[in-house]
Amino acid sequence: MVQNRKVTLKEYAVEWPTQDNFAVEEETLGDPAEGHLIVKNHTLSVDAWIRTTLSDAGMHTTSALGDTIRAFGVGQVVASGDPDWAVGDWAYGMLCAQSHAVVPAAEMSKVEVGNQIGPEAHVGPLGITTGLTAWVGLCAVGEAAKGDVVVVSGAAGAVGSCVVQIAKARGCHVIGIAGGPEKCAYLTDQVGADVAIDYKAKDKEGGVRAALAKAAPDGVDVFFDNVGGDILDDVLDNLRPTGGARVVICGAISQYEDLDNVQGPSLYLRLAERNASMRGFVVSYHAARFPEARAEISDLIRSGDLQLEEHVVEGIDNFPEALMMLFSGGHRGNLVVRA
Repeated sequence: MVQNRKVTLKEYAVEWPTQDNFAVEEETLGDPAEGHLIVKNHTLSVDAWIRTTLSDAGMHTTSALGDTIRAFGVGQVVASGDPDWAVGDWAYGMLCAQSHAVVPAAEMSKVEVGNQIGPEAHVGPLGITTGLTAWVGLCAVGEAAKGDVVVVSGAAGAVGSCVVQIAKARGCHVIGIAGGPEKCAYLTDQVGADVAIDYKAKDKEGGVRAALAKAAPDGVDVFFDNVGGDILDDVLDNLRPTGGARVVICGAISQYEDLDNVQGPSLYLRLAERNASMRGFVVSYHAARFPEARAEISDLIRSGDLQLEEHVVEGIDNFPEALMMLFSGGHRGNLVVRA
């Protein structure tokens, strides 16, 4: 018998989530049914998309009241009802915000731990919502190549930090956009961006748009957007005028507070004027390229060319606190909960 502690959705969030939206519950788990596993969570990824499941206008699958909060995680099998899985195997997938998860074995990915890659890497550089999202958006969708000028918004976050490092490893000139001097210093001093632009420095004449024009005088080739809103317009106005620029829409954290009133770009005609393209993506649609992505990312981890700082919140009870921290900007790198 296993005691599970889980964070559930008590009431829907109206704007940003608060502690009142969540409850912590306990339950006793019996032996797993045939084809199922009990996985003890090790590390859970705290991602922006989770916010979109917490209201009845969700962009992703909306959670029902009483559901365990959805989150990807990595953990170790403690009981198995599937002959292909043994106690002690490491599993990655939708483990949710709980100490132990009962999951269908078919929905889990078996992952290898060792050879300079720890379990936490599978919700970081090798995680589907982090490193694989970064690789797919930059390489498969954005087709970033050596010599390209790449701009990344939300660059000090988990996905953004991976995008910067993968782009640098591919020989790109990388400009990161983040909020505040500390995050900008992190981008240039630790992550390796060539230039960091502070979008909060509104006192600077011209703001982000002028800073981009200075940092990329010939224009931007690839924009990896995690933010949307005004920053998307700022970059659209700085696309390479000679054509071929690619705008990749990964997310729009500036818009998640009110999904009924999403504000789109006002300068989208720059795409037509400059023979550019804008494309959104869902990472799971590119699963056929995951082996290629994992191989490249694993090599970068082992060589030291891809390092993702972790901001660790301890304890499953503190998952709501971590989620609220994500939207307040109180972290950098990969925000995780260690269950």
